[in-house]
Amino acid sequence: MDIPKYIGLYLLKKQSCYIHGLGNLELKKISSTYDSQSLTGPSYEVVLTQSGSIDDNFANFIATSEQISISKASNTLRDFSTQSRIDLHSGKEVIIPAIGKFIEKNSVLQFITDPHLQYTPPSIPILRTSRRAEQDTPTPSTFNTPKIEFAPPDNEVKQSKYSGATVNWGRFALLVGILLLIIVGIAVGIYYFTMQRGPAIAPPKAMAMPFKDTTPAVQTMPAAPPVDTTHPAISDTTKSAVTNAATIPPQQAPAKPTAAPAPSGPMIQYKVVLNTYENQAKAERRLAQLKGFKHNVELVKKDSAKFLIIMPVSSAATDSSKMLDSLRRTFNPKGVSVYK
Repeated sequence: MDIPKYIGLYLLKKQSCYIHGLGNLELKKISSTYDSQSLTGPSYEVVLTQSGSIDDNFANFIATSEQISISKASNTLRDFSTQSRIDLHSGKEVIIPAIGKFIEKNSVLQFITDPHLQYTPPSIPILRTSRRAEQDTPTPSTFNTPKIEFAPPDNEVKQSKYSGATVNWGRFALLVGILLLIIVGIAVGIYYFTMQRGPAIAPPKAMAMPFKDTTPAVQTMPAAPPVDTTHPAISDTTKSAVTNAATIPPQQAPAKPTAAPAPSGPMIQYKVVLNTYENQAKAERRLAQLKGFKHNVELVKKDSAKFLIIMPVSSAATDSSKMLDSLRRTFNPKGVSVYK
């Protein structure tokens, strides 16, 4: 791979070529001079500097030209730079064809430009300027043709008149989205505030307590028909049979019970836990709510982290589970238990 050839091509194309380990080559223009006898035209020379931009553009240029990878081109360029430094230290010259050569003088790296360097900068295109000049050149005419202007159609006039009054749909959609977010935020805030205060509890229905009906059932007996004892044809046996039939009450349908069944055991008194709270303020608020519904409740502080709302009840020992189920349905489905 001929690295010096690619250095010359890249320098003439980009006017600058950085070689790691050797320096940065720059193509600079020397102005024309006049020595009172002759006028010399402008020329170009190559200047070597130690500063430059470190990038992969030169390696990419070599890889594209040789159809190889950039890493392989970089490694080849690094090997060329190392070998060139060795040759320069031994007194040899590193020649760049048609550009110049590297030399080392007094341990200082220098670059000498080839005196036959010929470089012509790219010309500036003037095609657009000449075309504009051709368009601006008036065409001579024998007769002066009057210039006739036509009014634009009505639809173009309306379009130009109302073209500015367009609706910005993007801004409209943004405003609608902001309004929806505000509404959703208000709804969430109301829901959160309601859950913090606790759901409103309606006054419970009056609970029928079981009791024993001590009033004896009164049955109305039909009046016995009068027996004619003066009739001679009726014997004493017949009279007794008629009398017995009159005293037997007719069969009646059983009446519906009007009172709850008597409890199946003695009545006991105990206390039931309706609610348990870890915050005293919530417990007191719940207590005031239940007392407002005319319930006989009290607040008990079990420890520093639990506050209980207690209700005294009375029921039969065998009906305590039914009583707890009734209280759960009325007050709290999960937190009702017997206070111990």
